[in-house]
Amino acid sequence: MFAKAFVFASALVGAEAFAAFGASPALGLRKAPTAGMSTRTAPSQTVVMGTFMEEFKFRKVANRFTFKTFADCIAAAGMEGELAKGGTTVFAPTDAAFEELGAEGLAEIMGNKDMLVGMVKYHMLEGVQDGPSFRLQNGKKLMTLQGSELTVEYDENQNKAAAFVDQAKVETYDLPTDEGIFHIIDWVNMPIKK
Repeated sequence: MFAKAFVFASALVGAEAFAAFGASPALGLRKAPTAGMSTRTAPSQTVVMGTFMEEFKFRKVANRFTFKTFADCIAAAGMEGELAKGGTTVFAPTDAAFEELGAEGLAEIMGNKDMLVGMVKYHMLEGVQDGPSFRLQNGKKLMTLQGSELTVEYDENQNKAAAFVDQAKVETYDLPTDEGIFHIIDWVNMPIKK
């Protein structure tokens, strides 16, 4: 039983993680130390997390947040290549956030390419912006790829460490992908027409 659990765990994190504790990758048992035993550094591993589009199409975060509608918007806007460049921060609206728009509201956005591209770019920042870099800074401006700024709103007395970017509450911070990082938001922000 222990050996099966070890094989499963080593598949998740890599057998090298257990080697430091003297575990045998073959049996999942602890090796007895031997005199003159040499140590070696485990080879480095590349952790593959998935692209933004893979995460948005197929992942369910915290067993409740999904992003399939946002993935459809990104694809329809032709922004997959922009994300693939890497080093991007995305404020990802959940499927529930898009449901708040209603079927007509979503159809209007999807039917207007300029509005769609603007909305998608308004949820993207150049560079990686982790939660601590903005979340407690009330009034901070975050420049989007759309060219307008998102405004961070934070009130320590009301929000209990929750921040808002424009009208959207940031539900979860700092979810990594191979191409950058994303934060989950509960509302679809739209750029203000100038």
